[in-house]
Amino acid sequence: MKKWLAGVCAVTTSLTMVACGSGGSPAAGRTSIVVADTSGIRDWNPLSATGDTTIQRQQQWPLYPHPFLPQADTSLKLNDALLASAAITSTSPMVVTYKIKDQAKWSDGTPITAADFEYTWSVQNPKVCKECKAAFTEGYTLISKVVAQDGGKTAEVHFDKPFSQWQSLFTFLLPAHVAKQYGSMAQSFNDGFTKNQPKVTGGPYQVKEYQPGVSLTLSRNEAWYGTKTGYETVVFREIKSVDEQLTALRNGEIDVMSAAPSVDTIEQLKGMAKVETRVGPSLTYQHLGIQTSGGPLRDPDLRKAVATALDLNGIRARTLTPVAPNVPAMNSAVYVPGQNIDGIEAYHDNLAAVGVGRGDLAAAKQILAGKGYTQNNGALRGPGGADIPPLVFVTEAANSSRVETAQIVQQQLAPLGLKVAIQSLDANRYASTIFDGKFDLMVTGTALDLGPISVQQWYGSDGGRNFGYHNARVDELFATAYAATDPATLVKAMNDVDKILLADLVVLPLFPAPRMIVYPKGVTGIELNPSKYGITVNVENWAGAQ
Repeated sequence: MKKWLAGVCAVTTSLTMVACGSGGSPAAGRTSIVVADTSGIRDWNPLSATGDTTIQRQQQWPLYPHPFLPQADTSLKLNDALLASAAITSTSPMVVTYKIKDQAKWSDGTPITAADFEYTWSVQNPKVCKECKAAFTEGYTLISKVVAQDGGKTAEVHFDKPFSQWQSLFTFLLPAHVAKQYGSMAQSFNDGFTKNQPKVTGGPYQVKEYQPGVSLTLSRNEAWYGTKTGYETVVFREIKSVDEQLTALRNGEIDVMSAAPSVDTIEQLKGMAKVETRVGPSLTYQHLGIQTSGGPLRDPDLRKAVATALDLNGIRARTLTPVAPNVPAMNSAVYVPGQNIDGIEAYHDNLAAVGVGRGDLAAAKQILAGKGYTQNNGALRGPGGADIPPLVFVTEAANSSRVETAQIVQQQLAPLGLKVAIQSLDANRYASTIFDGKFDLMVTGTALDLGPISVQQWYGSDGGRNFGYHNARVDELFATAYAATDPATLVKAMNDVDKILLADLVVLPLFPAPRMIVYPKGVTGIELNPSKYGITVNVENWAGAQ
């Protein structure tokens, strides 16, 4: 894995490193550590459509068993506290066998068994539970059954079709024996686990106390079957803004921050001598989206001219470089730089061959002139003589980097005679507007943790977030990638998808979104994990001076 995926405070690596300053350090000499989060628990079910959010995933990760653990280098590692093994044991049909360790049990003493795998599969498969409101169903619909062996300590998961991303399934195992107490399958999933604070845990911590709007306190699970946790309690303190979190850090009220970095934040952290700060890329990447199925940009020639005029490095220089100068540019829409799949280098620079994104205004104007576009008083007119209406650019008001990206695009396209109307929307309107395809241009982020699933959601014809793009060959390649149990086949299929998406100019990649973590000097184990599950994926390994 490339060096940009790892680094340490105050050391010059390919990451942006921040010097340390004079903030408080309450973790030293304590058995508790306090983590700042911008919101509390809104849904106690991390697999539900409303519970599957970044903050809630991070807060609830310590409460559940996970067959595989996301690593700092983007790989997945077998959770050897829970499982003795997990492997494909048959290919026709595909069967994945999970061998659960004898000592693995829920906090109430109930063994963790194949029944938990079966329930977790069922509630995420609309064929089994149509009423269950799951966040993701991909992969689960390909499973035909879960068979218990060895008294339930072995789970055989049978697939109708091969599924390359099988290690991404069962991310949170739910307790089947608790589900029975909540009624039917749909009642247990939609209401029981959603509304009730969990009293039973299968992870290193359990809920001690939750004060809505204030904090969530987790205490050590004494029945935990893994290595003893470093801290007796982990507290998630609800502090809504980064500025308020910095004040709390300076006052010694919190120990840990995890947020998107900004120039101002980094400058403030430089004055805090008792904290370590790391900034680096994540598996979520920022990109431009282009509407190809409607509006002015459905014309491939106008789309080509726009993409040719845009200076992607110029956008990066103003939005990324001041915050994380050594996070690399991204010239792929399917893999981040340095990402590998089972040892195979997955990232390829596929954008170079398309020849766009270089800010070549002369070439862009030549494309337009050759297709009959003209300018009248600085305004672009189409081949038929009608003025091209302003391009609607949708961005998220709360994300300053995305708002600035929209403004830069507006400036870069002005010499072509194109006006850009920026719509800065709140989070809910922003998401719904994008998914409904009501834009010409947009900027957003995509978490690539789920491989083909992440990309297919946007660009597959039946993808849940598809905004109008359709390409039969892309759909075929997604099917190949889904079924590829050989990593080389998977990587090739996804890079072939990438080449088509970039050539069709439906997406222009920018960069892996930078993330920042801040924690006290002397605390060990806290990692800048690039996955969407956040920093608590190895919370049992956090430790400091006691």
